[in-house]
Amino acid sequence: MRAQFCRGVLFGLLAGAGVTPVLAQTFTFEGLVDSTTLASQYTGATFGNAIILTQGITLDEFEFPPHAGSNVASDNGGPMSIVFASPLRGFSGYFTYSVPLTVQALDSGNNVLASATSAFSSNEALSGNSGSHPSELLRVTSPADISKIVITGGSQGTSFTVDDATVFTKCDIDLNGTVTVADTQAIINESLGTAAAVDDLNRDGVVNVADVQIVINAALSLGCAAK
Repeated sequence: MRAQFCRGVLFGLLAGAGVTPVLAQTFTFEGLVDSTTLASQYTGATFGNAIILTQGITLDEFEFPPHAGSNVASDNGGPMSIVFASPLRGFSGYFTYSVPLTVQALDSGNNVLASATSAFSSNEALSGNSGSHPSELLRVTSPADISKIVITGGSQGTSFTVDDATVFTKCDIDLNGTVTVADTQAIINESLGTAAAVDDLNRDGVVNVADVQIVINAALSLGCAAK
């Protein structure tokens, strides 16, 4: 009864604060000049072997149409990598490729935590495999901390484009792209023992009120302070 009362008070406070769902960070690649080498233009993320291609300039939009807007990122000189300053729960993106594609999630020691492979060997708009479509959604998630994403197509690059790449923080418990009351409920359930306690966000060895507070702060647009 006490737990139910506390949850009711908490959700009432969140609703009363006029909380807007906190969306996951998405790299749209818009606003960057064609042929820009991607590095640290996005806060908390460092790209490697990545370049901006713009529709009507260097991008062959007939084979590699953007998922949205006019810019995409492409592999440049080798597999594309993204190193993150804070641990992630998941990553997704819309990919168009001319060779089979693999997306890997790695931890800080470069151990592979999860991977996803393309459904076809090519999904280019005009010359892709039968039944394929451009902008295939690929996604990797892991309960362990993701520190790096590696996207491998051709060994020399220039083999795929990615658009609208989304980063899911550790506070996004349900992996739906927002941090809301639903995530708060999920972490409360873990702290009460009614769900598996897998989200020790502050790494103190238990899931308790400290982890609940981290998710609440994220839901209130105060950032995700998970370690």
